[in-house]
Amino acid sequence: MRDIEGVEDVVRSLTPHWAALEEHFHQENANYIELLRHDHDALGRVLKCHLIVEHYLDRFLGEFLGIEALADAKLSFLQKCKLLPNQGSAAAFVRPGILKLNSVRNRFGHTLRPDLDSQDLGAINEILAVARPNHRGDNLSRIEAFTTVAVTFLAVPPANLQQAFIEAFRTVRSNDL
Repeated sequence: MRDIEGVEDVVRSLTPHWAALEEHFHQENANYIELLRHDHDALGRVLKCHLIVEHYLDRFLGEFLGIEALADAKLSFLQKCKLLPNQGSAAAFVRPGILKLNSVRNRFGHTLRPDLDSQDLGAINEILAVARPNHRGDNLSRIEAFTTVAVTFLAVPPANLQQAFIEAFRTVRSNDL
């Protein structure tokens, strides 16, 4: 028994149409090659930022929630974001931007020709206005700059500074998008 059976019959029945099938194949192959030629640097940069933030998100949630085997829960990125505190924490400050980064990544992950304008960044721009007010650059560099801010704010401070962070961020509140 073979994995695929009956293909010889298919080839025989399509033989009279072979020239038209080859022409169609070459047209589709040209379309495929055109899609492959598009610059995918933006996709890679957004995905890399998303993965880096997820790494720090996992570390933060593991420490914040006291869960040693967070990966065993197999939570999605969005589910992890929803576990972030939305007030009284440094993580609350970057939470809306992390949610926005996830929506940008999801959009980039479902299109072959992604585009991004500054209005798409929403909370990311708001956070950068506070944390990196002098940052200038295109939208992708803004996502990368936000990533730096996010991982900094997701890093759990050393024990001797935790109370200072709790006090400093006690009035910070974030809202879902």
